[in-house]
Amino acid sequence: MRRRAGILMLLALLTGSLPAADGVRAAPAAGSPPSAERSATAAPAAATLDDLRAAASRGDAQAQYDLGVALDCGRGVKRNRAQALEWLRKAADQDHVAAQSVLGWKYMTGQGVRRDDAAAFAWLRRAAERDDTSAQNNLGILYAQGRGTRADAAEAAKWFRRAAEKGAVDARRNLDALLAGHYRELGRGSAPPLPRT
Repeated sequence: MRRRAGILMLLALLTGSLPAADGVRAAPAAGSPPSAERSATAAPAAATLDDLRAAASRGDAQAQYDLGVALDCGRGVKRNRAQALEWLRKAADQDHVAAQSVLGWKYMTGQGVRRDDAAAFAWLRRAAERDDTSAQNNLGILYAQGRGTRADAAEAAKWFRRAAEKGAVDARRNLDALLAGHYRELGRGSAPPLPRT
C-alpha cells in the first residue's frame, strides 16, 4: 500500500498534478521564447521586488539579471523593456552568463531591441565560451550564416556539436542542416531559459 501511494505521488509530481515545493515551477525548455506565460516562477511579491531592486542597485549581478527578466516579461512589475535591457546589460558586464546569453539572443532576433548581429555575436561568444548551451547553439547559427562575423562552417559545427552533446535538440537539428549544406535554412535560435528565482 505504501509503495502504491509512493508511485502515485511520483506520477502526480511528474505530470504536474501536484504543485511544486515552495511555488517553484520547472524552467521552460531551451528553445522556447521568453514570455510571461512561460515564466519560470510566479510574480515576485512586492517586498521581494523592493529587495531585488535594492540588491540590483548595489551591484548584485544575479539581482540585476532577475530584475531585468522581471521587467522584460512584466512579471510582478509593469513591463519596461528599456529598463530590462539596462539591468540585463549591467549583469552581463559583470560576467553573468545567463544575462550574456539573453542579451545575445535579443540582439540576434531583435526581441525588444533593434537587431544587431555584431552585438549578438559578442555577447553570445562570451556566454558560449563559458558553456551556456543556448549561446553555443545561437553562436553556431551566427557563424553558419555569417552574421556578425565571417561565415565559418567549421566554427558553426563546433558550437552546434558542443550544445548537441549536452542534449540541445535545436543544436542537433542545426548541425544536421549545416552538414547537409543548408546554411541559410537554420532555425532562428534557442531562447535562453528563464531563471528560477
